[in-house]
Formats: sequence, C-alpha cells, structure tokens
Amino acid sequence: MNSASPSGPTTDWIRVIEEGGGFPRVDLDTFRRLIEKTQNYRFFQVLRKHVKLDDAVLEAGCGWAVSSFALAREGIHVVALDISDKLIQDLQNIQNQWGEDANNSLELLVGDLFKLDELGRQFDCIFSDGTYQHFLRPEERKEILENLHRRLRHKGKLIVAVQNMKNPFFKIVVGSKMPPMQTFGLKSLRQELERGRFEVIEDGCAFVNAGFEQWLKARWLAWPVNAVNQIFERLPRLAQSLFAAHIYCVARKR
Repeated sequence: MNSASPSGPTTDWIRVIEEGGGFPRVDLDTFRRLIEKTQNYRFFQVLRKHVKLDDAVLEAGCGWAVSSFALAREGIHVVALDISDKLIQDLQNIQNQWGEDANNSLELLVGDLFKLDELGRQFDCIFSDGTYQHFLRPEERKEILENLHRRLRHKGKLIVAVQNMKNPFFKIVVGSKMPPMQTFGLKSLRQELERGRFEVIEDGCAFVNAGFEQWLKARWLAWPVNAVNQIFERLPRLAQSLFAAHIYCVARKR
C-alpha cells in the first residue's frame, strides 16, 4: 500500500511531504509537549467522548498522528495510517524513543485511503482530522467514504474534521505550504457523509486542533491562537461557526 490513487493537488501534497516540506521533523521532547496539550483541544475531547477503551481505532490520514499517540497512551489500540513513507518512518522513530506505552497500543502503517480493504480488518471507530478536504474531486471523496464504510463494524463511528475555509482569518494566519482544499460548511459536510450511508449524530466547531503550530506563518502566532482557544467554547455558536479553524461531524454507520 505505497501508492496513492488520486492525481493533481493531492499528489502534489504527497510530494511536498516526501521532500520534507509538509510536516517538519520533530524531536521527542517537542512531540511529548504536543501530546500533553492534546486534551485541551475540542477535537480530541470529541474523540474521547466517542471512543471506548476496548475499541479498535483507525486514524485515516494521520499526519503527525498526535491524537493517535494520545489515545495509545491511554491503552486504546490505534492504527495510524498515512500515504507518506517518510512521515511514517519519522513517527516510528518517535515511537521507538517513546517507550512501552506507545509501542504496545499504536501501529504506524503506510497505507492508501483508496486501498483500505488491504488492511483486512474492521474498526469500531475511524477518525480523520484534516485529510478529507484535500481530495477535491467528489468522486474521490465518495470512494473514500465507501472504503471507510466497509472498514467499520456494525454501527461503528466515523469522526471527520476539516478546515473551515470560510474563516476570514485562515489565509492570514496559515502558511503558504498548505495545499488546496475543498470548502465545507457544517451543512455540506453533513450532507456528504449522509449520502455515504452514515447517520450524523453530532457536529460542531473547533478553534484549532493539536499540532496546529506547524502550519502558522510565524511562530509568535501560536500565543494568541492558544489564548483564543482557551475561551472559544464560551463564545456564542454563531461566533464559533465564523471563527472556527475546524468543523467536525460524528457519524454512525448505517
């Protein structure tokens, strides 16, 4: 499972990652600090609400796999899958340095969202944070949803978060290396998942997700972003929908 089926912007992004321009190499201490802060972010709180300790979990398109590492630390078995050989190798190096709690509960695999059947197993929960919107063609996203649907057990849950491209500050704060993305609102994301034979049982907004610092135009921006994240949950829902950096849906397999 080493090749990606899509072409165009998605393939361009894979090339950027392989050349070291997407996800910067991170040392163990920095990665530990990222994991320690994960519980402060809305998306991870949603994950913990819906994932049980004995669940089998797949992160589809894991990137830095921050949430997967955090779940594994709690003893939850997670498979974190990404198309990038380089990224998975870097994460395996972190895992080997980390110690027993990450090694026992976390599998890091190179894999293709279009070839998930090759995994040969099913999951209680599949989550995807910031991957789904990179597939610009509707037929690609339809195929991905079909693959995810087959890999879920009866009434298994799919949790999807995408960037909120309607946020007026997004392009001001985020660096230019971010690839093209499909624009979603909560309504359009819900509708797309429901067309894929999922029943949406929860949706909402998150200001930022764990590991956001890698995408900022300047490091100093992390301080004000973290400050706003602390008060985001207290904002009115209309303000949250406008200023959220991410939106998410939790859906059950029909």
